[in-house]
Amino acid sequence: MFQFLRDIRLFSETESLNGIALKRRQLVLNGLLLTIILLLSVFAIYNQLRGMGQIAALDLCALAACLFAYIRLHLSNRSPRQTVDTDDRQAAAPDKQHKAAQLRILKSTSLLVSLILMLFLWALAYQGQAENFSLIWTFFLPVFVFMLNGRLLGSALVAVFYLVLFTLAFSQLGQWQDGDWNLVSLTRFVLASLVMVFTCFFSELTLSRAYIEVQKSHSETEQLLQERNRLMLTTLAKQEKLLSDVSHELRTPLSALRLRLEAMKDGIMVPSGDNMATLLKQVDQLQTLISDITTASKLSQITLDANATEVALERFLPGVLAPFQQRAAGLGLTLMFIQDTGTTTKSRENRSEPQPTFRARLDEASFAMALGKVLENCLRYTEAPGSISVRLSTEDKRVCISIEDSAPGVEDASHPQLFEPLFRLDSSRSRDTGGAGLGLSVAKSIIVAHQGSICASKSPLGGLGILISLPAI
Repeated sequence: MFQFLRDIRLFSETESLNGIALKRRQLVLNGLLLTIILLLSVFAIYNQLRGMGQIAALDLCALAACLFAYIRLHLSNRSPRQTVDTDDRQAAAPDKQHKAAQLRILKSTSLLVSLILMLFLWALAYQGQAENFSLIWTFFLPVFVFMLNGRLLGSALVAVFYLVLFTLAFSQLGQWQDGDWNLVSLTRFVLASLVMVFTCFFSELTLSRAYIEVQKSHSETEQLLQERNRLMLTTLAKQEKLLSDVSHELRTPLSALRLRLEAMKDGIMVPSGDNMATLLKQVDQLQTLISDITTASKLSQITLDANATEVALERFLPGVLAPFQQRAAGLGLTLMFIQDTGTTTKSRENRSEPQPTFRARLDEASFAMALGKVLENCLRYTEAPGSISVRLSTEDKRVCISIEDSAPGVEDASHPQLFEPLFRLDSSRSRDTGGAGLGLSVAKSIIVAHQGSICASKSPLGGLGILISLPAI
């Protein structure tokens, strides 16, 4: 029970200069003041017509005080004038000061109206002692006081009001209502008043908590909208960059082809076998680029389908590595396959058949393509004499494939960008190495489709390390 009382925070209130919260308090106070002014006007006329001049005078006094409070509140709502050329930073400070002044006037006006109502109802109870209706109006005080002042100050004001009123009512036993006011009447009045006080208190508590939840919901919605807008802007920026890069990549070989063909047409260049071979090489590069771009455009649609089967990687990897080992040897590089058991294979001829212990669910064709893209990257950039190692291991119910090469390396800041489409380390984007910057992006998309992950880091051999992690079976 005590924990419940701590959780509901009966008296905890925070005042904020938030524009919406301030406007809410102003609207509530304006509405209550107009309601009170209307009721007091009607009561003043009604009591005057009934010949109850003293009570009518009380109504008029309370009406005048409430009119003063309403005019004061209305004047405080006027925003300070600002010139058109005012700087936003210069206008922010006066605006904040104006809101602070509005909040002070709001609090003081709420307290003033509450005190006016308390004095009015005390006087009404005393002057209207012969009337049954005089005490009924006191039941409405908690409604106005809690709405105007909140739970903390409202509870103090209501406690003072009923303490004075109960004392006055007890002192008038046998006198009020032409002698019919007795202890039973007082008890009923006290119980009814307490019920009304608690009802108003917890109603204000419920409304406050509901308003806080609405504010939180609006804040979360605004954050989600901002995040969505940020993602949209980021996506648009990436798309624009991708289109720019693709157009550049296509323009480079096409421009070279055009220049050579025009030179042959004008007789500047002889259409010899070497020149034709150069043209064919550029055509092949262009065809490879278009094929990579086509593959990259379909990466978001890559999913595991019926071709995915359970694969023993210790048997699958040597077959994928074999053609790359031959190419590596021709480039003066050494390509090794290493298992965590220490078994090392330098070529297909001298490897042993290990027991199948590294199993994963793969689409063999697409996964072989992903490994091929990574190995192509290693062969293209590793300087001879150098080495490339492919290590197979397990960790935390996952199969890990670590591909490391020797110098040159890549700066740490560029590691995450290696998997972006058309990213290349050389700012000139020359095609001397033959790459278009799509290989690692294609490899990442295929591996992610296998519910795996891929990341780059520094290699102990001095170059780049690529770690591929897959769910183990």
